[in-house]
Amino acid sequence: MTDTDPRLEAMMSKMEIQEVLMRYGRGVDRADEEMLKSCYFEDATEEHGSAYAGPAHAYIEGAVVRIRQMGTMAHYICNIHIELDGDLAYVEAYVLTSVRFRKDEKDFDTLTGGRICDRFERRSGAWKLAHRKLAFDWNRDTPSQEGWCLGMFDPADPGMIMGRKDKEDLSYKRF
Repeated sequence: MTDTDPRLEAMMSKMEIQEVLMRYGRGVDRADEEMLKSCYFEDATEEHGSAYAGPAHAYIEGAVVRIRQMGTMAHYICNIHIELDGDLAYVEAYVLTSVRFRKDEKDFDTLTGGRICDRFERRSGAWKLAHRKLAFDWNRDTPSQEGWCLGMFDPADPGMIMGRKDKEDLSYKRF
């Protein structure tokens, strides 16, 4: 960067990092491989609990296939703490994840709380993920009981826009 006020530079860096985190949440919920990969450097590492440890881009490629087969999904990125250290940043962000899974011919909704702990790097002026580890704090699995606000909303109505895991989702439309 240029000779800007260090506070302004720190604020800009933190905003750029937060934008990457929000883009990640959107990318995973829409199963958008290109968007997800844009959050990570090509040599980044992903440690996703007991499910995966290795190159982040390879994780994304496998995860997108699985995500498209899962039920509804939503990732909520909450409290974000960023410690800047030059071209490095250490980031902790709380995350709530809601996912519908199918097991034994029954639907279950799972709500998981945890934290994504990241090392971001700024390379060629761009902040991206270099290494991610997850800390799982709690989980709640329950049989699915979808009632759409006790019948207030009707998913079968043509005016009801349902979320999708592809580029036909409303978030890609411009109206």
